[in-house]
Amino acid sequence: MTTTSVISAFDPKVVRQVMSELLEAGLERRDVQILEGDKDEVAAEIAGHGFDKEDTRRFVAAVAAGKALIAARAGDDKAKRAAAVMERYESEEDEQMEKGQARGAGDVSVPVVEEELEVGKVKTVRGGVRVTSTVSERPVEETVTLREEHVEAGRRRVDRELRPDEAEAAFEERTIEMTETSEEVEVGKVARVVGEVTLGKQVEERQETVRDTVRRTDVEVEQMGVAKTRKSK
Repeated sequence: MTTTSVISAFDPKVVRQVMSELLEAGLERRDVQILEGDKDEVAAEIAGHGFDKEDTRRFVAAVAAGKALIAARAGDDKAKRAAAVMERYESEEDEQMEKGQARGAGDVSVPVVEEELEVGKVKTVRGGVRVTSTVSERPVEETVTLREEHVEAGRRRVDRELRPDEAEAAFEERTIEMTETSEEVEVGKVARVVGEVTLGKQVEERQETVRDTVRRTDVEVEQMGVAKTRKSK
């Protein structure tokens, strides 16, 4: 589909109105853009819309003079509607400029300029606290009492008559075992929290008076008498 590009320069105050009317005229948001950037960037965007060097130079000069560029790229029908909207705003700006020039012919304005002191705040890093955790080792010792068992076998002489039931059991073969036990050291470690370091901030506020000078232009109005002329006879 063939597309047509339309570019025009406007007072920044009416850019939003022009954009709104272009969208109301049927153009898509992607079809309308404000050309911004430095001189080379603006020139490249204008050339990208197909305009020649003379038009590009003229539009770049308008931007340098404080104007805002609006570009629209669409089909022929929408491009005509965009051109109509832009031309109408251009005509209104031209009329206002002509009225201002007619009204101000021979007038000179002297602005009264006054500086205002603006005081802001900025955060700066003045220091801080760094907490580093390291691991160290130290020898420790504990005394533990250990128990050991020893089985001892001994003989002793006994002279006792067995009862009949005991005598029968006495002549049965049997084995008797007794085990020895001993205690060994078992070492384990348990981690416990014994202290902590906390970090926090305390905020203090202080008032500081900033002193500087601001400039102002004062305009004095002085009536000047009309020079009189005198004819000599």
